[in-house]
Amino acid sequence: EGRVIAYGVISFDGEPVYKAIEGKWSNDLPYVLVHRLAIADEMKRQGMAKQFMLQAEEVSRQKGIYSFRVDTKYDNAYMLRLIDTLGFRYCGEVYYRNNSARRAFEKTIRPHSHPIGISGYTIREATFEDAAPIFEAIDKNREDLRIWLPFVDELKSVAGEEGFLLSVLAVPYKQRDPVYILEQGTNICGLAGFHFSDAPNHRTEIGYWLLPAYRGKGIVTQAVRYLCQWAVRERNINRIQIRCAVGNIPSNAIPKRLGFTLEGTERDGELLISGKYVDINVYSILKKEIELWNRKSN
Repeated sequence: EGRVIAYGVISFDGEPVYKAIEGKWSNDLPYVLVHRLAIADEMKRQGMAKQFMLQAEEVSRQKGIYSFRVDTKYDNAYMLRLIDTLGFRYCGEVYYRNNSARRAFEKTIRPHSHPIGISGYTIREATFEDAAPIFEAIDKNREDLRIWLPFVDELKSVAGEEGFLLSVLAVPYKQRDPVYILEQGTNICGLAGFHFSDAPNHRTEIGYWLLPAYRGKGIVTQAVRYLCQWAVRERNINRIQIRCAVGNIPSNAIPKRLGFTLEGTERDGELLISGKYVDINVYSILKKEIELWNRKSN
């Protein structure tokens, strides 16, 4: 009926007093902040505040920002209950100009998961909170993964994975090379994502790895298909490249299956952990070829 039933400020500009928190935030990434949330008396206890906060999360997802921070007074029982319901965790105290202490909280906003066409398997962007499970997955399968992935031996701790994710997520969303988790339910199957993007020339590269237990199901093929379509739709990418070691037969099968063109071979293109150089096959697919996928499926 045109009545205002809820009001609040959704801000991405940061809150200066948060820098002096007596406690600790989990990371220094950009975050969304809700201030001055108020609900009309006649609408209280009807879930309006929760819906406002959930909408703030959705706005933040669209910006690729997955950290959410709030603060409230110690005696604001209504807000404290809401914060608890939404899964925030306590981080410490912050102080405003009147020197009054407020309790400060944060949570990770989970990116939306998307189906990849194989029952039970999804893909979503990785967040900082994923560092520990990603490291654990790599560490448990280190001997297998290190054969073709030189970075595995350099990754020695959760902090190392946190550093990598920080470097990715600190980049503004429109310029970011996002990293995606492949999941079965809540179990990590592998990672896929973009790197070496060249925005002026509308080109990028996709890399991927998959844990041994999930191979042979077409998971990476479908994930790469999803990422190619996303890159064309969201970033107007014209050329996508995949590089595979010549001897890595399963990895080479993925671009071949999707209709990529083998353009040539880089001699001694990568130094493996074995100390030997390996030749690298270079595959590419163009926007017009990706658009054919949709036309054929229709």
